Amino acid sequence: METIVNKDNLERNIGLYSWFKVLTKRVFLPLITIQLVNIGKVSVGDLAIIASVSVIVQIVLQLPTGYIADKWGNRIAILIGSFLMMLSPLFYIFMPNFLGGLFAAVFNFGGYTFLSGAVEAFIHDTLIALNKEGDYSKVMGKAQSYGLIGNIVLISVVPATYAINHNLPFFLGFIAQLIMFAIALKFTFPIEKFEKHTVNPIEAIKTIVTVQTVALFIFAGLMAGVMDQAPQYRELLFQDIGIKVEYFGFLLAIGSVFGAIMGWYIHLFDKISQNKFYLIDMLFISGCLCLIGLSRNQIVVVLGFALFAAYSRVRLIIVQAKLLSNLQHVYKATLLSALSIFTSLGDIVAVTILASNIHIYQYTKGYLLFGLEVLFVGLVMWIIMWRISKLPVR
Repeated sequence: METIVNKDNLERNIGLYSWFKVLTKRVFLPLITIQLVNIGKVSVGDLAIIASVSVIVQIVLQLPTGYIADKWGNRIAILIGSFLMMLSPLFYIFMPNFLGGLFAAVFNFGGYTFLSGAVEAFIHDTLIALNKEGDYSKVMGKAQSYGLIGNIVLISVVPATYAINHNLPFFLGFIAQLIMFAIALKFTFPIEKFEKHTVNPIEAIKTIVTVQTVALFIFAGLMAGVMDQAPQYRELLFQDIGIKVEYFGFLLAIGSVFGAIMGWYIHLFDKISQNKFYLIDMLFISGCLCLIGLSRNQIVVVLGFALFAAYSRVRLIIVQAKLLSNLQHVYKATLLSALSIFTSLGDIVAVTILASNIHIYQYTKGYLLFGLEVLFVGLVMWIIMWRISKLPVR
């Protein structure tokens, strides 16, 4: 099956994608742990269990959802993912306890696995149809910047409604993701060639596995896991050092401002080799974590998290751009899903280590130790990846 659509409609995808990205971000994010701990009496250990179980769900679903996108089209995967994510906030309203938090996380991250790979492959296919394939990181970066501007407004205003009613931010989050689902219905999907896809997901994954890609996926997956899980105890650390809940949304908006600025310039990383980028990547991530744990000074902690959050907004775009350019492959969603599997494994490792650090050393020292651990392990893994990259491809 092959369908060619109007290029004006394809151009519209870029603008719609910016708004889609705004609404995929949970505008109630700063209040999830507060809602579960304060209202549902969920413990720190239970939060770690929720994070670990939701990650396991992602691991189980990553390959099948990537295959669904490649086999039956990105449209199906994007609509399923958007619908599941739309339901997630309702659990924080009607079941703000351990079980509700678990269901909310499973629906959110389960839905995210359908979007992961499919959305990026959809935008990449759109750019190919527009003869702009080389502009992937530039277009995605700018779309992310525009999207973050809207996210800044939402994440500043929505958490402030917690003072009115502790359920209100989550209801507004449901409305936001309902609009996200409506936007997904408006996307125009470019050329789709279903007949060229593999018979089964195992065959698809075999075509992309080499010693080099596995080494890359392990390193990149661990760093992505650190990026995902480091903010897990951010709001509890904010409370611990005396920052009021009402300010949380504003503080996260600072990270979005920095991220919007970064989005305009991330295409400059296209000029840096893959190995050099990942070294810079690891040093920046570990440096931010160490900054967060250096002291209990509110300004220093907020700055560390703001830089960390800003980079997390654009990092995946750079990684995907290098992956898609260095590993030319027809099964794009499957390729990106393979990376996501290693990211999910990295999530489990990262949240387990961070939770253990915090349990033993409390929040500040726990984050400092986590940063040093990331620096040491990351450097060793980068050296291994660099050496393997010099071997002939098999």
